[in-house]
Amino acid sequence: MEGNACSSSDEHSGMLVAIKIYRPKNALDIEGEQRFRDEYKIVYECRHTNLLQPTSFSIFQETPYLVLPYCKYGSSEQLIGKKLTNDAIWKYILDVSSGLNRLHTNDPQIIHQDIKPANVLIDNTKNYAITDFGISSKRGGTHGIYFDEKNSGTLAYMAPERFQDEAEPIPQSDIWAFGATLYEILTGKVPFGEEGGKTQIDGNVQIPPIPNIPVDIQRLIHACLSKEPGDRPSASQIKEAALARQYPIKSRKLLYTISGIALILITSIIIFTNSNRNREKIPLEKLYETALSDLNSDNRSKVQKGVTLMDSLSNVNYIPAIYQMAFTYGWYIDSVSLKRKRILGIEVFENEEEGLYLPKSDRYSNEAVSLFLKILDLNDSTYANLNAQAAYRLACYYVNPNQIFKSNTLKGKEFLKLSQKWATLNNDTALLKKIEQSLETFK
Repeated sequence: MEGNACSSSDEHSGMLVAIKIYRPKNALDIEGEQRFRDEYKIVYECRHTNLLQPTSFSIFQETPYLVLPYCKYGSSEQLIGKKLTNDAIWKYILDVSSGLNRLHTNDPQIIHQDIKPANVLIDNTKNYAITDFGISSKRGGTHGIYFDEKNSGTLAYMAPERFQDEAEPIPQSDIWAFGATLYEILTGKVPFGEEGGKTQIDGNVQIPPIPNIPVDIQRLIHACLSKEPGDRPSASQIKEAALARQYPIKSRKLLYTISGIALILITSIIIFTNSNRNREKIPLEKLYETALSDLNSDNRSKVQKGVTLMDSLSNVNYIPAIYQMAFTYGWYIDSVSLKRKRILGIEVFENEEEGLYLPKSDRYSNEAVSLFLKILDLNDSTYANLNAQAAYRLACYYVNPNQIFKSNTLKGKEFLKLSQKWATLNNDTALLKKIEQSLETFK
């Protein structure tokens, strides 16, 4: 939406307010003025704590404008690149998704179309409130007089589908923009540069990971920035994830199913390995050995069984299991990793000259990166060797040219130095040599 905002004092109350001035594509006629009034009414009645409500509107010399509360704390732009606590991040996610959910469930549905840090204000109660959600953004409406649908929004926050001809506003595009907004706040940079989702259309690029951020938040951002609109969560689902501080949220039915499978597997192992019916709890190490044996089998059903058990172990933060899951899904030339992928039906880009054996589906690359980051988040010195390997693998995604991840020297160096720290603790001379050779290339 085109327009300017400025602050002013309400002459009747003495209160400071903000004024949003719209620039019509053409001078408003009587019909245009009535449409503006009708759509203002829709927006005015769409009330929510996390929406900054306009208090009034008017039209001056055929130019419409809105009057909004003035927010003395400014916008969420001031958070960009700052170190935020996990509580602060989840609050931001909860507040913004709650506001979006209110817009998307309104009747008629309202699509913002320009979610970005500057359009999320910090109100006077220090809650986050979406502003500029538009007097002309209701879905299915006609906004040709003062709203240019084709060129609306800010490129860096525009989803891939918005670059298509005659793209209709959809709520999933707001979700993509929210993912880009959250990514920028946490890293200081937009995820795909100034061309936004157009980069995803032009090539199969991957979202850079965010060091020192909980895995659940990273998974949420990755999901929001999915290339396909149908792969993104709804605002309601994001809100639920923020309340639970978990993404994806596992439904009770799914939890019961997974728990049931795990229970059957564990019970079978107990019966098999304890013929004397000793009911002592099997150590995680023993379960891990069983899962690893199944994973390395040539039989598809056994490999799938190994994945299920290994995933159960990774869910209780058993680091060797987390690493094996990442090893299965991630970018490895290793014959064992490639064999598992083939048996599981995971297609990979194969380029022997460049050492490129990346999974073709973003899903597996995202999962591998999330698992590596989870290992680093746990920060358990007992597994210094796996911490070093996890950091090194993450560095590889950004140091070596590939078809999924954009080269990022800064992130590559960060992960190499972190790997170096853990490798030194573990006295892994072979890995230290590889790290030193890699760091030399940056000098």
